[in-house]
Amino acid sequence: MSPQNASAQAARDTIVIARRRPQDQPALERMYAEVFGAEEAQLNRERWQWQYEDNPHCPDEGPEIWVAKENSEVLGQYATMPVRLKVRDKIVRASWGMDVMVRPSIQRKGIGSRLFLYWDRQVEASLGLGLSLASYTLFQKLQWEDVGPVPCYSRILDPTELLTRRLGRVPAIVMSPLAKLALGAAFPARASAKSQGRIDVRELETPFGEGFDRLWDRASKDFDFVAERTAAYLEWKYHRAPHVAYEIFQALSGNDVVGFVVLRASEPTGVRIGLVVDLFAHPDDRDILDALIDRAAVWGRERRVARLQAFMLDQRLARRLRHKGFFEIGSPMQFCLRIRNEYADELFFRDTSRWHVTFGDSDQDRHG
Repeated sequence: MSPQNASAQAARDTIVIARRRPQDQPALERMYAEVFGAEEAQLNRERWQWQYEDNPHCPDEGPEIWVAKENSEVLGQYATMPVRLKVRDKIVRASWGMDVMVRPSIQRKGIGSRLFLYWDRQVEASLGLGLSLASYTLFQKLQWEDVGPVPCYSRILDPTELLTRRLGRVPAIVMSPLAKLALGAAFPARASAKSQGRIDVRELETPFGEGFDRLWDRASKDFDFVAERTAAYLEWKYHRAPHVAYEIFQALSGNDVVGFVVLRASEPTGVRIGLVVDLFAHPDDRDILDALIDRAAVWGRERRVARLQAFMLDQRLARRLRHKGFFEIGSPMQFCLRIRNEYADELFFRDTSRWHVTFGDSDQDRHG
């Protein structure tokens, strides 16, 4: 070994990675501001308690945040979100990778790779969704399975605002009726079956109850890959989030909960869009899925959104979106993962048509 390589090896041997301790927090917060900026650091502080300690799967030892140190000096972190993941007929310990950061002055020295690999050894499935270019490149370098991007679907409800950005207000108003006709012909929102009348879709105004646990038990069996959607998880994820407000609609057949959709309006680029954050039902219950998508469209018109947007990996649910006038657009949501061999073989990653992944998974919806 050359003297230079020996020196580098010695430096690496002095770096220790372990679970975050409360006394690490001030240094981590300063680093977060340095890496991501003051505004993002403030948003991170506002949601930290909910995102990490309140997670129903947070272990007794504390949040699954892995910190790299050298001589007690914090060098970087990988913060993750633990979740129970159904893989085929097994439930495995998994986590979504979220905020990874390394001090800017020591980047490109392999610390990020070590944090990734350490995290991977702590769980049975490590999941990376909506990756930055740097993280995506590192996932590929470390030979995680690349199954993305997660397809993105859009349904235009009112083309006026979209046309205004390109043509100006007056031409957009003139062209809007023609655009609606063209969109209706190219991407028709087909009528639902008469049997849909047995399904009652109403806003959820109470906490997620036991009916959602029964829905999870019943519907999850027909997905090859899906993160847990029990009542406790959904209550934490969608009712207690401090940084965003969701509108949730449940589908009922008699007294049974048979599906739900989670919605939120957003204006990321100045045009108001409706985010279909989550959509869940038994994948073969077409009438239920259609009723939930119809309600999302009604909600979108009530909220005056220009278009609806949904990320959907499962192709059975995606077919219902297309049936209701959605069409596929470019997707930025890369998805890489690793699952231990005892749960998934190489063939498992070649067919993701029965994998349920949406915008509501991981921490994709982090900005209000």
